[in-house]
Amino acid sequence: MKGNLTIDNGNTSVKVAFFIGTQVVATNRFVRRDTRLLDRFISTYKPETAIVCSTAASTPASQRVEQLAQQRCRSVIQLTHETPLPIRLGYNTPATLGRDRIATAVGAWGIAQRLDNACDVLVIDAGTAITYDLVTATGCFVGGNIAPGLRLRFKSLHEHTGLLPLVEAEGETPVVGYDTTTAIRSGVMLGLLGEVKSYIADLRLSHPNLMVFITGGDGKLLHTRLDDKDIIYYEHLAAEGLNRIYLYNQANDNR
Repeated sequence: MKGNLTIDNGNTSVKVAFFIGTQVVATNRFVRRDTRLLDRFISTYKPETAIVCSTAASTPASQRVEQLAQQRCRSVIQLTHETPLPIRLGYNTPATLGRDRIATAVGAWGIAQRLDNACDVLVIDAGTAITYDLVTATGCFVGGNIAPGLRLRFKSLHEHTGLLPLVEAEGETPVVGYDTTTAIRSGVMLGLLGEVKSYIADLRLSHPNLMVFITGGDGKLLHTRLDDKDIIYYEHLAAEGLNRIYLYNQANDNR
C-alpha cells in the first residue's frame, strides 16, 4: 500500500498518520520511549515515504523515532524552516520557529483555501504550550503568540506553591470557586478561555474575514467550552500540514 507517513515528534508524545494522497487512512499516538508501536504502525501500512516534524529535545528515544523512519521508508523529509513550503514565512526569526507551528499553519491554510480562499487564518494549538498563529489568505505566516498550555498552568500552580493541589481540567468551573479545587480549576480554565476569546476578538477587528482553527491535545476540550460555532476543531491539523508539505515537495521534485 503506497503512501506517506507523517511523524509529529512532540514534547509529550509522538503522533503519526498514514496518508494515501491527501486522504488520511490511519492515525496513532504513543509515548516516545515505546518505539515498538511506531515500528508496528510502519509494518502495518508500509509507507514508502515520510516527513518528520520534531520539537522534542534530542534524546536517544527521540533519535530512535527518526531513525526508524529513515530505516523503513525510501524517502524521508526532515521538516525545518528551510524546507520548501506552500506558504511563505514572514517571521523575523524563522530558524527559531517551532516546526509544529509551521505544520499546523500549513494544514489550516490548506483547508481554508478549499473552504474560502479569501479568509485569513488563525491557528490555535492547545498542547503543552498554547500557540496562536496568523496566516494571511495569500499564504504568508505573519507570526503569533506563545503561552503556557492548560495542563502546564495547573502543574505550575501545584509545583510553585507550598499547599495548592494538582487539579484536573475536567469538572465544575463556577464563576466563583466554592473550594480550593474549583477555585484553581475555574481560575485556570476560565482565565484561558477568556484569553482565547480576547485574542480572537482582537484579531477579528483587524482581520474581519478570519477563519479560526483549534487543535492540539486540549483542543477538543477548549472547543467544547468556547461554544463558538465559527471555530473549527480539527484533530489532525499538524498531520494534514505535514502531508501537504510532503506533497508540495514531491510535486516540485524537492525530495
